Order: sequence, then structure tokens, then C-alpha cells
Amino acid sequence: MRQLSYRQRLFVEFYLGESKGCAIDAARRAGYSSPHPEGARLLKKAAVRAAVEARLTTAAMAASEVLARIADVASINMMDFIDFSSENAGKVDLKLVKRRGLGHLIKRMRIKKDGTSEIEVEARLPALVKLGEYYKLWKGEAEQQITMVDVAKELEARYEKLRKEEEGGSTAG
Repeated sequence: MRQLSYRQRLFVEFYLGESKGCAIDAARRAGYSSPHPEGARLLKKAAVRAAVEARLTTAAMAASEVLARIADVASINMMDFIDFSSENAGKVDLKLVKRRGLGHLIKRMRIKKDGTSEIEVEARLPALVKLGEYYKLWKGEAEQQITMVDVAKELEARYEKLRKEEEGGSTAG
């Protein structure tokens, strides 16, 4: 790919940023004297178009990846990354976290003065709520919950009804 000039690089930055996809505004901000025809002309150049597309692919995250990352947060069990061997008891295996591609689960890491580290992971509950909202689990009526007590009461009522029907039938005959 051919190198872009400084002004063309500015155009790409403004086009994807402050100009919000408006080629005329991006050309004006980049310093072109005739932004109206220049903006459209720049977008037709293969090198500029390729630069815009390259930035979009690296800057954007697919919806499926967002959902997968939220699902990671919601389902992570940090016990899978804790070493329980005698010499490393209680230490988190950060190399294993990295190998599994789950570094995004770590919210904060701090090394204390005594050399031990403190790791905070992303909260699970907000991730679960977001997944529930995405899958519309909170829309409409909640499913009715039936307890064993309810089942027992219903069976007892049916038994009493049948017993009374039998008693009424045997006295009539």
C-alpha cells in the first residue's frame, strides 16, 4: 500500500473521528482549500479507502466478540487459575490466564510492598445482567414458580375431592 501524505492521514483521522464519516468536514479539518470536491475525491483513492478500512477493522469489535467477552466475565472461575501446590499455594497463574486469552477479565492488578500481588477481576453480576438483557430474559412476565408445598396442597385438594365424590357415590347406591 502506498504511503499516505500527512494531509491524507489527517483526513482519515478526522473522517473516522470528529467528522463522524463526513468527507467534506474531514477535508476541511485536514486543511484542504476546496473540501467539497476534495473529500469525495479522497474517498475514491484506493490508498485512502484502504487506510479507512484498515482502521475500521482494528478499531471495531464485532458484536459476537462483545458477547463472548461478557460471557467470559459472567462464567469465569478464578479457582481454575490458582496454584495449590505447596510452594506456590494461593498464587494466580497469570501465564495460564494469558495462554487462555482471558486477560480482559483482570480489572486491576497491584503489587504490594511485600512483593505479593493483589488481583481484582471484573464483576460477574453486571455481566450476567447484560447477558440477560441481551437475551431478553427480563422482558414479559416472569415464569410462575411452583414449590413442593404448592404441589402437596394441590394433591391434597384433589384427594379430598375424589374422596368426597366416592363417599357421595357409595351412599347414593
